[in-house]
Amino acid sequence: MAIAHSDVALVLERLDIVALVGEYVTLRRAGNRFSGLCPFHNESTPSFTVNPALGVYHCFGCGASGDSISFIRAIEHLDFAESVQLLADRAGVSLTQESEEDARRYRESKRIAKVLNDALDFYRKNLYDGADSKLALDYLANRGIDTGLQESFQIGLAPRSSTALPKILNLPNALFQSCGLGYVDSTGQQRDMFAGRLIFPIFDDKGQVVAFGGRVLPGIEIRDSEGAKYKNSTETKYYRKRRTLYGLNLAKSEIVRNQLAIICEGYTDVIAFHKVGLPLAIATCGTALTEEHLDRLKNYSRNIVLAFDGDKAGQSATERIYEWEKKFSLAVKVAKFPPGEDPASLSLNAPEELKRAIEEAKPFLSFRLERHLEASDLSSIEGRLLASTKAVEIIAEHPNAIVRGNYLMEISEACDVDIHELERRLERTRRALRTKGDDTAKARRRPTESVGDEAPIDNSEEPDDRSLYSVRELTSGEYRPYNIALWHLLHNCDEVIDYMPSFLFTHPVHIELHNFAAKNREVDAQRANQSQLTPSARALMAAVSQLDGDHDVVDVIARLLELHSERTIEALLRSIRGGEGRHLGEEEAMSVTQAISYLRKTIGDLRDSRTMDGAVRELLTYFA
Repeated sequence: MAIAHSDVALVLERLDIVALVGEYVTLRRAGNRFSGLCPFHNESTPSFTVNPALGVYHCFGCGASGDSISFIRAIEHLDFAESVQLLADRAGVSLTQESEEDARRYRESKRIAKVLNDALDFYRKNLYDGADSKLALDYLANRGIDTGLQESFQIGLAPRSSTALPKILNLPNALFQSCGLGYVDSTGQQRDMFAGRLIFPIFDDKGQVVAFGGRVLPGIEIRDSEGAKYKNSTETKYYRKRRTLYGLNLAKSEIVRNQLAIICEGYTDVIAFHKVGLPLAIATCGTALTEEHLDRLKNYSRNIVLAFDGDKAGQSATERIYEWEKKFSLAVKVAKFPPGEDPASLSLNAPEELKRAIEEAKPFLSFRLERHLEASDLSSIEGRLLASTKAVEIIAEHPNAIVRGNYLMEISEACDVDIHELERRLERTRRALRTKGDDTAKARRRPTESVGDEAPIDNSEEPDDRSLYSVRELTSGEYRPYNIALWHLLHNCDEVIDYMPSFLFTHPVHIELHNFAAKNREVDAQRANQSQLTPSARALMAAVSQLDGDHDVVDVIARLLELHSERTIEALLRSIRGGEGRHLGEEEAMSVTQAISYLRKTIGDLRDSRTMDGAVRELLTYFA
């Protein structure tokens, strides 16, 4: 049996190719790459380069190129298996032999890749030779997307007939659906979910098509039940929205070279940046920006510009941007666009202004503060006081005291409020945030096993004044994962209730709604009995019902488990440090340490689409 393909990928992911090659070649930094004398042929002028972001090397003299495995094979004269084993030992990866099941999954992935490539070829041909070709090409031309851009982004067109693609592919139902191309209707007929839409193929960073995005084309009526402007492929084993970035296959080299990545909202925005000479743009695929996106992107550049429209840029993962900046050593800025404009429209009407928006992008906190002050009434004493109060709350979220101090001076000048008064307000706000954080941590603590004589904390001990909570607080970014989970509970309770136990929720109103859904599993019953809820819970239920339910439920459960695992680790760390007023014995400390190691490892599995399903099952059993 062969080495598992997933292990080979993990070895390449964990290895530092610069450190590896540097043991054989004297390397010097040259911009974003490293260069030296080629070890594979004699030369006096360095022509050998290593690209750490892409994990590859190349010699411009002899043409030698490859990754860490091919390098060690050539330099040490080893076969493939020996090379992987040597590097696995170096990277701390335990290799597993590929089982028949592993081999079957690998063959399946190759077959799905071929199907998606065939579908792309069909869509591409239909763009130029189909019945609606002129309509589609005129639309693209009006948007400034010329033939060159169409070729670069492999844009296509799905025929109006939803059976055209299935007839060409001629696949078994199970394979057709597992590729994320469509569905089988009640008559057993396969249907293309993108029928009548302009097609934007979604590639992984290696250039393999993994999914499609479809846009409604003016002039073609969409008759399906999901006539949304944009539609994405359903998630599959090989396509996870929370990890996939549209356009990364085209932009990655330029991102590395310029050390800058631009994150947009949609496909046409990405194309717009390429059109004006900024091929650094990528986009999320119908989902919010996630930690997984930035975890991947940091390998290419740690300088990020958010190119969303104003409102969405200000609200984009606000409560986690600072955390992600610290965790991944990122510098996040925000581009400011004129009201009513976006990258696609600016690329047509004011391309230089689009470039300038990126050049003049502001740090995330500066952007939020500036938007707040622009929207405030600074012409009156009362207005300036109100503006300064909210402004202090905005900067209080930032973890760096020096940064907070600098922005405090800006607030003082803009609002004409004494700096010392603002400093006192900032300290009170920071103290309130710390107190809230401590209270929340205590409420959230629920270790699955007692530590010594300490019993687990029960969520039911929360104070029962739930009517005091505001909907604004309950729908803040901090609680978004729980609100999405509640959407699934309220709509599909029987299917998900066993996978979303109440202890995964932290806020008393969320727990109230969880228990309400468990007792009233049908929508009609929920409507009939909602008077039993507190006012806050009723308001939150109404807000949750307006959310987009297009989230993979396993992803939702995985996020809840990740958050609960992190809380549990925090509690266990406090206990092992003696933070609960007592010190653990050696045996107890070892047991807690092992639990922490297990949870950290399993959190990593939750973030990997290949191991997510197994980690979800494992953690649900563990915490139960």
